[in-house]
Amino acid sequence: MQIGPAANAQNYPDKLAVVFLDQRYTWREWNARINQVAHGLARLGLQRGDKVAVLLNNGNELLEVTNAVGKVGMVAVPLNYRLTASEIEYIVNNADARAFIFGVEFAERVREVQSQLSEVPPGNFLVVGANGSGQHGFGAYEPWLAAQSAEEPATEAIAAMSAMIYTSGTTGRPKGVARSGSGIDPVLLMGILQGFRLSPDEVHLVCAPLYHSAPLLGAALTIALGGTLVIMPKFEAEDFLRLVDREKVTSTMAVPTIMKRLVALPEEVRARYDVRSMRSMIFGAAPCPMETKRAIADYFGDCLYEYYGSTDAGLSTILAPHEQFTKVGSCGRVLEGHEIKIFDEGGNELPAGEPGDVYIHNSMVDSMQYYKDPEKTRSAFRGKYMTVGDVGYLDQDNYLYLVDRKIDMVISGGVNIYPAEIEAVIHEHPAVLDVAVLGVPNEEWGEELKAVVQLKPGVQARPEDISDFCAERLADYKRPRSVDFVDEVPRNPSGKLLKRELRKRYWGESQRQI
Repeated sequence: MQIGPAANAQNYPDKLAVVFLDQRYTWREWNARINQVAHGLARLGLQRGDKVAVLLNNGNELLEVTNAVGKVGMVAVPLNYRLTASEIEYIVNNADARAFIFGVEFAERVREVQSQLSEVPPGNFLVVGANGSGQHGFGAYEPWLAAQSAEEPATEAIAAMSAMIYTSGTTGRPKGVARSGSGIDPVLLMGILQGFRLSPDEVHLVCAPLYHSAPLLGAALTIALGGTLVIMPKFEAEDFLRLVDREKVTSTMAVPTIMKRLVALPEEVRARYDVRSMRSMIFGAAPCPMETKRAIADYFGDCLYEYYGSTDAGLSTILAPHEQFTKVGSCGRVLEGHEIKIFDEGGNELPAGEPGDVYIHNSMVDSMQYYKDPEKTRSAFRGKYMTVGDVGYLDQDNYLYLVDRKIDMVISGGVNIYPAEIEAVIHEHPAVLDVAVLGVPNEEWGEELKAVVQLKPGVQARPEDISDFCAERLADYKRPRSVDFVDEVPRNPSGKLLKRELRKRYWGESQRQI
């Protein structure tokens, strides 16, 4: 059975496909635009396998490109809109991109490095949001689109949303996650759709940046079902509630930071909106405090799903709403079509309950490689299983519990300490909005624990309040030896802690940061 924009245009031509600001496209209309992009890229000289760099804020255009390239066997390379000009240059060149589509707000940044983007011909730069001839001589997206055929392109490609996403580069240069073939294994697809209880009448709110794999997955699942996408240009807490109410949103892919901001809205603001249509509020990328989970369940109802996944290995576990408060600390049960093994340093499989390195196998892993980096690819694998550097354990029921990222582990006096456990405890302090725990230099022990805490607005606390709270709940060696208060704990838009930024503050120019 065919799935995707073309099938939706045939089966549900007049059904609403996309809502973005004041734009509303039916499946017939939106599929025509996707076809125009596909034909336009071919007229730019691109062929099957070529890459298209995309630097856009959230909008229908980014998804038009990712769906168009999937129809003709090309690959989109979504870029983080926070990148500097030099970082843009590195990824576009590393990906061997042959075209570059970007927002008018990024034109100056692109212009700065245009002469260094050797694989992109001068005529293959297109600006979204510009009128007439574009800006700096770049072509304008809408006139270019209008000049193309809206017919289905002739192709042998499997229709899919195709993207090569670059990992965040927390341990060095970003790495492109490339896969051979296209499309997703039907077994994996069905496991995710059923696990999140998604259906063809889905109205899915895209509230997180689409250059990340999770929001792209949420969009892809909705397209596969023939549902409706409601796209936020950027997340604003009250706008989120307004859209849920107005469009009768049924699902969203969020992160804990977003959920915290929703429940932090004043009660009188939340009371203005009817959010009873929400059936699946799906989150991952970072742990979520139980306090936030309870508040979400109280407001939105029994709709909270957690998952474990990565750009590299796909989505492998799901924790259903009824398990949120019975499987505390778990990120879900392993899905059909996936295997998760826990190995020690020597490659020995560990029994249930014993933490070690988390390794994953599925059909997506079979086709995965880091683009132009065979050594990084080799180092990620142990036989057919790959790891993204997480430490965790499985229980007797095959539910996964994450302990921490291996790179974030602190070694103090020869003892391995996992900050995520300590962060979970500090999150329960009534004054704390966010926290990061890391190792900082100690002459005697090598490292000692420091908690970097963001307090809730208008709330005060002393360092000893946090330390005493931990002392009552954790072994002494897990108690932070110092506490710093900050205006904001640094996280990227996907909700992941940016501990590398914090380490720089405390380790300075030291060559050793562990």
